[in-house]
Amino acid sequence: MPRKPKADDIRTVQGQQLARRLYDYPIRRLESLAASEKASLLSEFSSLDETKFDYVVQQTVAAKRFEQERIGWQAVPHDIAVLTIVAVISLVDIRIGAVAGVAILVLLESLFQFYFDQRLYRFFSGLVWLTYPAYAWLAFVLYQRGMEIIWIVITVLLTWGGTFLLGMLARIPGRLVFEARIKNAKEAARLKK
Repeated sequence: MPRKPKADDIRTVQGQQLARRLYDYPIRRLESLAASEKASLLSEFSSLDETKFDYVVQQTVAAKRFEQERIGWQAVPHDIAVLTIVAVISLVDIRIGAVAGVAILVLLESLFQFYFDQRLYRFFSGLVWLTYPAYAWLAFVLYQRGMEIIWIVITVLLTWGGTFLLGMLARIPGRLVFEARIKNAKEAARLKK
């Protein structure tokens, strides 16, 4: 005889279904759900009271923010590398700036794949707004040093695009290690059975 589903089980299932539905909503819409929309969703997910409904909405907003921060975290090495390149070129030389930028980019890409800290992300996320003036500063410094306009444009474009491309390439070994660990863990679990 099949067991009768408990009220907690039904609420859990409906909470999960509601979260799946709400996950497609933009965060702003979730934070200011219209009363009519909330009433409609509450009637559709009738086993949830208003407190549980609000909890699911809060958890969905938190999950979406976490996902956005996690994605933004992957851009931080690029921003730091660009700022490093521009600072070193401004202070020393273009060759040393390129070497320092590549070194810091490879190091940070390796670290940022396996480590995430929301507090650090909130601090580093503002760096993206410094990279745009940094490109202009780089162009100005190179112009002051007498470089031709075409080479200035090429250098700025290489600094911008090269850091993105090298960042993608620097992530490959980390992904391979991560995938190998997952494969080994699955194989070990299969052999254990």
